[in-house]
Amino acid sequence: MAFYPGASSTSANVSSTAEKDVEVTDSPPDSISSLSFCPVRIYEVGANGQTQGKAIKVISGGGDNAARLYDIQTGQSQQVAQHDAPVKVVKWLETPQGSILVTGSWDKTIKYWDMRTANPVSTVQLLERCYTLDVSYPLMVVGTAERHVQIFNLTNPTTPYKTMPSPLKWQTRVISCFPNSTGFAMGSVEGRVAIQ
Repeated sequence: MAFYPGASSTSANVSSTAEKDVEVTDSPPDSISSLSFCPVRIYEVGANGQTQGKAIKVISGGGDNAARLYDIQTGQSQQVAQHDAPVKVVKWLETPQGSILVTGSWDKTIKYWDMRTANPVSTVQLLERCYTLDVSYPLMVVGTAERHVQIFNLTNPTTPYKTMPSPLKWQTRVISCFPNSTGFAMGSVEGRVAIQ
């Protein structure tokens, strides 16, 4: 069975494909545990109303307790968030009031950041270390160590709307909110999924 056009399942073809692989130099010394894309684009509007795409940016969280904004065009990086333990999750949140960065950390907090300021807009204490979170405004769901799940209505972002134990037997690995904000799916390390 072929996974891409023109491929066959012969070992000769597999090794010729492997020969085309390129190893990245100066790769991160740690593993990448999550990637997501957000439809945020920055445009320059000219005097006559012409628009031109100007920037593509990447936000990452790391084991150095910080989140960083990386500008792909300039190659420059700047720190945009700080925690007391590794940052496990970063999410971009579009609200009626504007854009906010949400960071979840093993320091048992989530923080909301307006990236125009150096300090968080707000900090929320969690029951345990943040392992995963997802947002579909106004719903945000956080999965922590010890199988806790904390649900937030982001019209009141500093107080959990509901806290519950995971319905799954083992530790929560991932949470994904429904696009219409009516519920969420969660997966655990034993390979099972629950829908709430």
